[in-house]
Amino acid sequence: MTMASSTAETLRQLAWVFLAGGLGATLRVVLAGVIDERWSSRLPSIGTLGVNMIGCFAIGVAAAALPTGTMRTAIVGGLLGGFTTYSAFALLSHDLLREGRVSTLALQIGLHIGLGIVLAAAGIAAGRALFGPPAS
Repeated sequence: MTMASSTAETLRQLAWVFLAGGLGATLRVVLAGVIDERWSSRLPSIGTLGVNMIGCFAIGVAAAALPTGTMRTAIVGGLLGGFTTYSAFALLSHDLLREGRVSTLALQIGLHIGLGIVLAAAGIAAGRALFGPPAS
């Protein structure tokens, strides 16, 4: 494979990820809205939970069924990555558990959740400091 053909393959793969990611993000917003509309009186933000759980199941199916290549990258990284990155987190966690890397799994979960919450709070503070409170 020449450098030019390798670059062309990479660009083709990225184009598919881009398109699939847009579709996944759109599906996330629509589906979460539908779920929230029907059931948010029972649990706030249930749409996000629903999308994350559907994404976890779907990435498991994709990981088991799709061979390495453009299609897998487009579906796992693009479609499901746009749909929910939580599914990628869940798959990585599963793989670490299956490999018996429990301390790495615990560290990863702690960092994703703990550091994620801290950085979300820091981002909110920075955004408010830079731009003021959001307009109503």
